[in-house]
Amino acid sequence: MSNYSESEIIERIKIGDSGAFCELVDKYKQKALNIAYSFCSNYEDARDLSQEAFIRSFGAIKRFKIKSKFYTWFYRILVNICKDYLRRKKRSNINKTSVYFKDKDGSLEPEDIFEHVASDSPGPGKSLLNKELKEKLLRAIESLPFKQKTIFTLKNMHGLKINEIAEIMRCAQGTVKAHLFKATVNLQNKLERYVNIDNTGGLR
Repeated sequence: MSNYSESEIIERIKIGDSGAFCELVDKYKQKALNIAYSFCSNYEDARDLSQEAFIRSFGAIKRFKIKSKFYTWFYRILVNICKDYLRRKKRSNINKTSVYFKDKDGSLEPEDIFEHVASDSPGPGKSLLNKELKEKLLRAIESLPFKQKTIFTLKNMHGLKINEIAEIMRCAQGTVKAHLFKATVNLQNKLERYVNIDNTGGLR
């Protein structure tokens, strides 16, 4: 990131400095990739989904209100894209939108800004549990209803706070807590023999 604040970077983008968007991509691309991978469990699809989220957010950024947090606004776009991906239940066929970002060396295609993201498959919570338990946990999370899965994953695998998740999901914090509780009960029933999950939705 440059010496500009995030709000200053967004203002630069809004007045036509598309290259400034690369600074936001650089800041959030690994996190976006990890979140997308949590939903699709496939590195190439996660890369496509996170790339599509950046393209959509670039196209919509003039409507972004500076008083909001960019990352919760962006993650909302990403989560909705992942939701559409899961609904289709097949490999995502992302349209390669013709968007280019300018930097001092010339044009960068969307694919280019991802070239430095680690190429090994990012496993959410890879050090959380042993391999067998991890696989059982991820299968159990995968079986949850979408809202429960999303909220549980954002909180436990990616460390977001309740208020941040509420902003991403566009719902009250109490609703987030209710879905988190339901997810916890469901996972407790599925994984009772293997792991304890407390009633706030945390693993222990």
